[in-house]
Amino acid sequence: MRDLEKLIDEVNGSMSMEGMPLTQTDKDRIRRCAGNDKLVEETIAELIKKHTAVRGYNHERQL
Repeated sequence: MRDLEKLIDEVNGSMSMEGMPLTQTDKDRIRRCAGNDKLVEETIAELIKKHTAVRGYNHERQL
């Protein structure tokens, strides 16, 4: 467990240097997925779906 927290701190440090620090949700997601490759794949798929633009969406309509 201690190694996992160290990993999270290191990832957070790297992401913070890029101006994108981990949120508490991100940290919890890492803890939940650690060591479970199937859950990692499912979580990645969920995040891609969540952050993918909807096909056919016209951004200019919103302006």
